[in-house]
Amino acid sequence: MKLNINHTDMVTTISKFFILVFCCVVSKPVFGQSDSSRHNTPTKRHTLLSPFTAPAGSFSKQGFAGAPYVKYSPETRWMGGLVGIYYFHLGSDTNEQLTRPSDVSGGVRYSQNHQLLLGIDYNLYTQRDEYLVNGGFHYQQIPIDFYGIGDHTPSNRTDNYTPLYRGLEFYAIRKLVRTQNGIGLNAGVEAEFRNDKVLSTINDTGTIARGLVPGANGGASNGAGIIVIYDTRDNIYSTHSGQYASFDAEFYGRSIGSDYTFSRYTLDARDFVPIGKNQTFAAQLYGVAATGLVPFYMMAELGGDALLRGYYQGRFRENDLGLVQAEYRFPIWWRFGGDVFAGAGEVGHTLSDFTWSGIHPSYGIGLRLLVIPAEHLNARLDYGIGTDSRGLYLAILEAF
Repeated sequence: MKLNINHTDMVTTISKFFILVFCCVVSKPVFGQSDSSRHNTPTKRHTLLSPFTAPAGSFSKQGFAGAPYVKYSPETRWMGGLVGIYYFHLGSDTNEQLTRPSDVSGGVRYSQNHQLLLGIDYNLYTQRDEYLVNGGFHYQQIPIDFYGIGDHTPSNRTDNYTPLYRGLEFYAIRKLVRTQNGIGLNAGVEAEFRNDKVLSTINDTGTIARGLVPGANGGASNGAGIIVIYDTRDNIYSTHSGQYASFDAEFYGRSIGSDYTFSRYTLDARDFVPIGKNQTFAAQLYGVAATGLVPFYMMAELGGDALLRGYYQGRFRENDLGLVQAEYRFPIWWRFGGDVFAGAGEVGHTLSDFTWSGIHPSYGIGLRLLVIPAEHLNARLDYGIGTDSRGLYLAILEAF
């Protein structure tokens, strides 16, 4: 499916951008980890910060906040819902600088493409943030286009399928090294227990319906592994300076009840360089390497509003993935800011499949509006262009 966005569509989306901003401002929304819009499997975006941060100069042991949720992307079209969070402190501190607030959050979202997402998440911080236990439960029933597997899939979809996803995931980490900014160096363990089922496809003779792709029959995918995180960012919502790096090593096998046996390694490295007042150069290196039989809905994917804007989410998927992208963020006027970005990525069954000719470029521009100055939280409107597709994205939080 080629994504064509005409002038009327763009004007409509831009006007609704301001509706989203209004909702954000009047309701003081709660947003935690970045939402990457991976519709067939949730993407873990390790932030190590609670979705709630108390206003400067105030401290509350506990409380509740809620907000409407609005988003637009080519994969979902318009999506709306409600999110809420209950926050509390496990430590005996008298200010939030010593121990971050713990929280339990939940939400429901429904899209114009009849996609349903339900989720409950928690972040539990012990005294002085020495330990963090993070996890959640998610239920998703989301029709999504399928372009095939590999780095040279056609520009038009080959199928549209409706998966049912139910999953539990968690990780527990311990602080190893404190830093002046961010949360320093942390390490720990993680686990995922999920069950997937393909409810329907629109192509009865396609590769999914005929069982020609791994995971076509669904099943359990249970895994465990280790995680290391280094974070010196000054702010997770809109970083101006600092570094972030995470490494995951996950192992899925029959010994823990998985129907699939594979290993997956993920590296996410980001650098943020201030180059002037309120101007930032941001860069990201993202890579995935997997061995074994990986279900197609758990393969690494390019596209969407976070990993190579301008391509449909999952347009390119395989065991391995490599991506580099960069942005220049700058002020325009009042609370408005701008963004120009570019990136390139590729997927392959093994690392030897990567070639210069297989690289997929992307570039675009964006508009930012600072909706909560105290938290440096932006609403963003991005227009990304790929080699034969393009996408318009409306969201809260930066892509990385």
